[in-house]
Amino acid sequence: MNTELTVLKRDMAVSQDDTIRMLLEQSKRTGRAVLIRRAFVQDADPGLRLVTRPGPFSKMLRSNERLDLFLLIHCVTARADWGVAHRSETWGRAAGISFATNGTASAAVSRHLHKLKELKLISTEPYGRMTKITKLLEDGSGDPYTLPSGDKEGSRKSTYFKVPFAYWEQRYYRSLSMPAKTMLLILMSQRSPSFALHKAREYALWYGVSPSTVGRGIEELKKKRLLYEFLSGQQLDGFSVLGQSTHVRWALAAPFDLNVNKTEREAAEAAWTPEGVARTALRIGARIPALSGATIPQ
Repeated sequence: MNTELTVLKRDMAVSQDDTIRMLLEQSKRTGRAVLIRRAFVQDADPGLRLVTRPGPFSKMLRSNERLDLFLLIHCVTARADWGVAHRSETWGRAAGISFATNGTASAAVSRHLHKLKELKLISTEPYGRMTKITKLLEDGSGDPYTLPSGDKEGSRKSTYFKVPFAYWEQRYYRSLSMPAKTMLLILMSQRSPSFALHKAREYALWYGVSPSTVGRGIEELKKKRLLYEFLSGQQLDGFSVLGQSTHVRWALAAPFDLNVNKTEREAAEAAWTPEGVARTALRIGARIPALSGATIPQ
């Protein structure tokens, strides 16, 4: 593990960035990303009919620090029992909760851990002079944590998305507001190469966030060029005065563009092969009278 400090000052606490870097290196994750179940953002009831509801994430939107603490806990918990123990000062600095070294950090961190326990996302127990934190299933059920398989044939609970280490390493945890973080996780959880941006009220209903949070978050992601217009085109629209409307699809930019499921990735790659381009040209040409050989009415 790389524990070299960017600035070495004896008898002074290390920086937030150095503390985060230590925790990320401790995680030993070769993929440089942490897996989070989609159920954390939007859960689904079991059964043949898909019935969704907001996940525990919707109850964490008032605290940047609590969200970052939750994500860091998921980063560093060991596979053996999905538990980890560190001093309160370490968690406090890493999540930006407290930078105190006089013993008061413990109470501040404990308040955030207590909230995560209320949401049934973690359990805690004494570990010497420290507290051992064990992560639980991300859906807030209180069930023991298991590694999500992502198997298409498995339970909806196995579907996950990845939060890249770049979220911390490129300091997005500092530069993004809570509305932007909210929409970033929601859009990453969709695991699609591109998507339509729905109305703010629809997002609010599906994910339990306020319409104002949706609007501010999307605008900030666009302004910081983390969300860009991927594809646009005209389509017939019976509800429009002109009988047509513009259909726009959006995409997340790097480093948050890593959540694309295998089926859609393969389909996108196949579309850009010579055979795929030819098939697309034939399909489009068949719809245009001048190219398909049809007679244009005079």
